[in-house]
Amino acid sequence: MGRWGWRLFEGDQDLDVACSLVDGLGVNTDSWEHSLSAMVHQTDMLAPPEAAAFYITPEYADKLANETIPWSRPGSGPDDLFLENKYRTIILGALMIRAGARINAADLQHLRDLVPQINCTSRRMIFGDHGFRTPGKVQFLAALDHYQPGVPRSFQEPSCFMCGKIEDDIGHKPLQCKKCKVATYCSKECQSDQWREHRVSCIPPGQRRMLNV
Repeated sequence: MGRWGWRLFEGDQDLDVACSLVDGLGVNTDSWEHSLSAMVHQTDMLAPPEAAAFYITPEYADKLANETIPWSRPGSGPDDLFLENKYRTIILGALMIRAGARINAADLQHLRDLVPQINCTSRRMIFGDHGFRTPGKVQFLAALDHYQPGVPRSFQEPSCFMCGKIEDDIGHKPLQCKKCKVATYCSKECQSDQWREHRVSCIPPGQRRMLNV
């Protein structure tokens, strides 16, 4: 369905890249207990209950990893940003942080250096929609800033759309935008600073006309 959120792992692009990473690295996963498709999936909050229930089943994980990705991969050209190594490296880094992997300082800096090289947009594009959305970009940067070796970090819980911080970073849950009920902020200051960009997509739930953002 494209994107259902502005952050990392809230769009088909990120899930597709993550699920195809292992094959691209030549890793044998036959003995793995858990697949990457199960690890990265985040339930679409707008989906009906029966769909949400299906999303957490092994059958869905198998379909995503073994049917959807192989079908879509041949249609992507070599120059498509979908296959760019830089963004794939970003997703790999995010997966490692989610899993609580130990990343050395040089690799953390490499991930940080890649961020400004990735395309970043504030809203859905008509032709192609690849790379970061702003909330996902700051979410990843905050994950790098607050990285702790061996400590998993959630990319699913609410994060500030302006600075990317989560509850563990600020000591309280981010505040939800009262109008759209989607964007979240660590403070009124961050909400005010991001308003110029956010106001275009700040639409009350009852007035939305499409699921894709």
